[in-house]
Amino acid sequence: MSFEEFVKIVIGYEKIEVVDFRIETDKYHAEEKVFVATVGISGDELYRCPVCGEICGKYDSSGFVKRWRSLDLGKNKFFIECVYPRMICPEHGVKKCRIPWAFADSDYTQAFEVHVAHAAAKCPTNLVAREYRIKWGTVGNCIKRVQQNIAPIENRFRQLKRIAIDETSYRVGYKYITTVQDLETGGIIWAADGYGDEVLKGFFESLTEEQRAGIEFVVADGAQWITRQVVAFCPNAKRCIDRFHVVGWATETLDTVRKRLTTDTKKNGSPS
Repeated sequence: MSFEEFVKIVIGYEKIEVVDFRIETDKYHAEEKVFVATVGISGDELYRCPVCGEICGKYDSSGFVKRWRSLDLGKNKFFIECVYPRMICPEHGVKKCRIPWAFADSDYTQAFEVHVAHAAAKCPTNLVAREYRIKWGTVGNCIKRVQQNIAPIENRFRQLKRIAIDETSYRVGYKYITTVQDLETGGIIWAADGYGDEVLKGFFESLTEEQRAGIEFVVADGAQWITRQVVAFCPNAKRCIDRFHVVGWATETLDTVRKRLTTDTKKNGSPS
């Protein structure tokens, strides 16, 4: 496999030419090295409108180069960069060209954002941010962009059997988003701002009665609002507690017991 083929697979897009590949020092962490691949988009794809997808005319000859963070290569960050010109669409006016490997107005590749969204369905936001080396608020932004661009509802909701439900805070001030994951495919199939009975009710009401009856397992934390909606809409589903929260609760309980024993020991005096 050539390196060009490798880059195409990593970003999930074929119509590019890899112009350069190099190693640079991370501008935020001088002790770290990052990989950078410079690519060129094929001519027939370069001036597509990001709104309607139509091929349009070139607006200017700007040589502005933009970078998108892709999935890491080993322990090193990996960036894709290319010239990012503007086009003019008869319907939507002057805009930056559509980039086929990234959602609009994003600094990350689609593959990267989908991985972050999947991780956020299983783990707390702070852990996901640490694992992917991004800001806490960026996790929520990735989730929202995936939410807005995921497959049509009729395809995502077919033959659901095992799902996971979670609410994640993604912005200072406790802004929450509720996500539903298909555990058989790993994909985020639904997301909405907020949390609670009314929010989750919106997901179950978007399913047919047959689809709701086909759900066998619902994995989530111990939130009662999730339990209420599962009982109301999924007559054949078993309500399961996810492993992460079980371990978390056990750890918190052990910490509480340890602290109490330490306090009691200090009050009663150390043994001679």
